[in-house]
Parts: sequence; C-alpha cells; structure tokens
Amino acid sequence: MTLLRNALIGLGLALAIPAMSAAAPPAEDPRDVRIRELSDRVSDLEKAIKDLNAQVESAARNADLARGDIKVLQDRMAGSQPTSPAPVPVAAGPATAATAAAAPGSPAAPAGDGLTLGRQQLQGGDARTAEATLTTWLASAPGDPKAGEGAYLRGRARSQQSAWADAAADYISALKGWPTTWWAPDAVVELARALGRLGKTAESCQALDTLTVRYPAASEGARTRAAAVSAQSRCGT
Repeated sequence: MTLLRNALIGLGLALAIPAMSAAAPPAEDPRDVRIRELSDRVSDLEKAIKDLNAQVESAARNADLARGDIKVLQDRMAGSQPTSPAPVPVAAGPATAATAAAAPGSPAAPAGDGLTLGRQQLQGGDARTAEATLTTWLASAPGDPKAGEGAYLRGRARSQQSAWADAAADYISALKGWPTTWWAPDAVVELARALGRLGKTAESCQALDTLTVRYPAASEGARTRAAAVSAQSRCGT
C-alpha cells in the first residue's frame, strides 16, 4: 500500500509539472521582443527604399527621354542662323502661366475648342486639368497650326506641377522650326528654366543664348525673366 501511495504521489507530481507549464509559460525575453520590433522596422524601411528606387527610376527614364529631345534642340541651335530674323510680335511678357495665356496680342482660338479651354483652365490655376485638356486636344489635332502653342501651354501646366522633364519636352516640341509667335520667346526662357531644374545647366545657358539670336524683339519682361534664370543656372561663371 505504501508503495502504491508513493507511486501515485509520484505520478501526480509528474502530471502536475507539465500542467503548470502549459498554464503559465515563462515570460518572453525583452531582448527577443526588441529584436522582433527592429526586424519589422527594417522590413518596412526596405519596402520604402524599394518604392523610392522605383520612383527614381521612373523619373530618370522621363529625364532620359527629355535629354534625347534636348540633343535635337542642341543640334538645331548649332545649325545655320537666319541672316535676318523676322521681328516677333511679342506681347507683354507673362510672369505666370495665367498671364501668359491672357497676354495681349495672343491669337484667339475658336471659342469652345480644347486649346481655348486648356488656356482658360491654366488661367484659373488648374494646371492638372489644363494639362489633361491640352493633351487630349494635341492628340486629336496633330497637324493643327496651333499645335505649337498647345505644346507651349501644356509645358507651362507641367512646369507648375514641377514635371520638368515633360515640360522641357513640350517646350522643345513647341520651338521646332523657331516659330515667330507671341509665345516663342517665353518658351525659350521656360525651356531654360526646366533644363536648369533638371540639372542641365550648360544646356540651360545655351538655350538662353539663343533668345537674342532667334528672338531679337523679345519683350523686356522676357529678358528680365531670362536674366533670373541665367542667375539660377550660374551662366557665365
């Protein structure tokens, strides 16, 4: 009997130990908790870096496309210069895209078309909507005589959104053939500004150099803005 009692007592103790362990697990080591938290933060940081790299790569692709167009413009700038550039009917230089769109002397497009609507949206300060409107209009009227003006206005809309590579591409498209239009001198200045923002200071200064050559009748306002961009790009230093 004593042996049986002792055996039962021993069995009861053996069963009690795992039961106690299941009911009250030992507290987790604070160091393990800290390590797990740090691991989670590292994972979040790695994801953020990956997303940032994707954004940088996308911006770099856009800038590369713009640089390809910039090279075309450089080649054109290096070509023969007109012996007698035609005077340009330049309106008072716009300080903003809104005033540029409304500058006196600008040709009036037929009421209700995409060019007029995009200009009005730009005047109203809605650059994003203006960009979308002008993009649709340009796609629907590739051979329109006012396509250059549409590209210029879209460049202004994109500049307002700091989309400098796309804006530069628009200004280059607008300036093909060096049009003698009211907006052309401002397009040169804004191209130089966009190039400077992209870090292409040499090209920015070169664009400014063409202003007096191609557009000797540029307004005082355009020349003043050109001087400000020249200072930003450190031209002549």
